[in-house]
Amino acid sequence: MGTLGKMRGIVPRWYSTSTLIDSVSCVPWLAAEGPLAYTPENPPATDYFFQYSWILPEVFNSNVHKRRHHYFGTPIRDHAKPLFEFWRQARRREVDRVYLSLGSFAENRVRAPVAVYRAKLVAHDESDQWLFIQHGSYQWISSADQPHVEEGEVLLYRGIQQEETFRYPSVEHDLKRPANQRTWQRYLALQWSMLSDSSLSFNTIHDRTKRCETAFLNDGTWLADRLAAEAGVDVESDRFAHVLWEAATSAFSLECWVAERKFGPHFVVAKTPIANIRLTTFFAGEAEVRLVDPSQIRVLESVGCTLTT
Repeated sequence: MGTLGKMRGIVPRWYSTSTLIDSVSCVPWLAAEGPLAYTPENPPATDYFFQYSWILPEVFNSNVHKRRHHYFGTPIRDHAKPLFEFWRQARRREVDRVYLSLGSFAENRVRAPVAVYRAKLVAHDESDQWLFIQHGSYQWISSADQPHVEEGEVLLYRGIQQEETFRYPSVEHDLKRPANQRTWQRYLALQWSMLSDSSLSFNTIHDRTKRCETAFLNDGTWLADRLAAEAGVDVESDRFAHVLWEAATSAFSLECWVAERKFGPHFVVAKTPIANIRLTTFFAGEAEVRLVDPSQIRVLESVGCTLTT
């Protein structure tokens, strides 16, 4: 049995968490059909399906008491207040979707499923923010930091502290070799597999977020690395696979302050399509995302540092 099969066997499965519409497309919601297939346009009548400890128990580590409420994943309900407010607005038909990508796997490319809404995260707030949604992960992001959302693109921020050079692996040139093309196809199939189930998607994007805020999740598991090995993507011995994996698991932030102040003062600003990002969720901190296709990134600005590949 593969890692995915073992993970699914940890707890009983009450609801489908498959995100697949068909073999080549998927949704950004918790499921493509069944009770978890709710959307802001068709919201659930109650907050029951926001209790992840009941509906997505496999994203929590074995020490978590599953009968305790973990709304949207967080054990502290107040931390999710803006999300409760968003869904209250959704029930009143007051939310405004500004972007939707159904995930797809075709023509040598994977597009991630992502939905973005314009949201007032406090009742009667005069300012709007963006709310990103993907497979149970939410990020509310300053619209000032993301001025290109309605154009289908996001800015990526990455701090490098006092380092003088920002290095980001380049994979495009190496793709010309047949052996690397095979690795690339396996890598894309792996990304698609991880996006095909919301529990697996949640677990694999949080498998490196070993922080106090995520201690109750299956964090620090490096699950995606084990799946890569099972898929024949040799990130240990194959140079191209190693460089590709290093790029794919590098984290960026959707908010400038994270790069500028927390990991600065030297930082870079880059751009990528919204459909190229995978989200960690709000309580993981740092507005962190990773890229599906590391070649689809363009550095726009560097502050205090130079660029190299």
